[in-house]
Amino acid sequence: MDNIMDYLDWRGDVPLTVSALNPVDGYIFCTLAALNFEGIVPETGEGITVREAAEAYFTQGRGDYLGVLCTPWAGPLARRLGETPRFRDLVLSGRRERADREEARQFAALTVGLPDGSHFAVFRGTDDTIAGWKENFLMAVQEAIPAQMDAREYLIWAAEIYPGPLIVGGHSKGGNLAVYGAASAPPAVQARLAAVYNYDGPGFQEPFLQTPGYARVRGRIHTILPQNSMVGTLLTQETECTVVRSSHFGPAAHDGFTWEVRGTDFVRHEGGLSRSSRAFDAAMGTLLEERSEERRRQFIEEFFGVLTSTGAVTLTDLTEQKLRQALAMARNLHQEPEVRKFVTDMLERMVLDFVAEARKDLTATAARRFRRRK
Repeated sequence: MDNIMDYLDWRGDVPLTVSALNPVDGYIFCTLAALNFEGIVPETGEGITVREAAEAYFTQGRGDYLGVLCTPWAGPLARRLGETPRFRDLVLSGRRERADREEARQFAALTVGLPDGSHFAVFRGTDDTIAGWKENFLMAVQEAIPAQMDAREYLIWAAEIYPGPLIVGGHSKGGNLAVYGAASAPPAVQARLAAVYNYDGPGFQEPFLQTPGYARVRGRIHTILPQNSMVGTLLTQETECTVVRSSHFGPAAHDGFTWEVRGTDFVRHEGGLSRSSRAFDAAMGTLLEERSEERRRQFIEEFFGVLTSTGAVTLTDLTEQKLRQALAMARNLHQEPEVRKFVTDMLERMVLDFVAEARKDLTATAARRFRRRK
């Protein structure tokens, strides 16, 4: 299965002036936004090329391995982008980063200048940690969070600084911020938006989707979810979503480097969302719609508390063994029956999906071996 790194092998030598921007390029920009470019990419509209930024990044010893704070592919990707004609001369600028634990605020963004004069504003998403996954859930129980306000302000600033069309996007929480910023920006800014890319970001509560601002940008929103999404299905994605194939299942499918690429796009999964993802979505929908904010938080705290009690730190740590361990713990929770049932139901669905997908992989592997023998 080809992924984003394979895409670079095939498309990296083709400039954007020859082959136009596509959804895979957009996800690559989202990964760049995940890197710590403090002191490298300017906060002003004056920029630095991708090649210069990558050279400075590695010269300063920031390294390929970024720990659990980012996909393991981010460092290798940055090295490759600095060498490829398609990306190396693109200009990075407008870096922002704000963090305040007391306010529960975590926001970061940068802008990519494209050869046609347009600019792509990218919002950083959550990381590969279970804590990052939890943050997406907590976003879904509040009407608005500080980072969403930051996204709106950033987009207004970008419209003042950069000429030409604007594109906005992000992965995970960043996708939610991209949609929120676009939908809440003034009409004059919205008129300049060419597209909004939401890569597996959580949705919104219904009142937000009924606002005039959202209606004005609805047709330009492109939401892309992996078949096993457990983030992008939170709350409501009012626009039609594109469901794509992933080589991983369960929460690990959230990483776009597990999504299959063919040509200049991600490969659609014709079956839509997996059974587990649909069941997870239905259960979360019931939870979020029928209970108070305080009650929702209680369910989410219990669910993630059980996951982390297994010793798992990242989404990829959630093996079948750890999920079964979490399920056993959940069944012994000294909590009221409703909370216990919610947690055990969610974990049972994850285990069943994990087993089903693993069996598919074994069957496919056996079939390939059989064909080779013939």
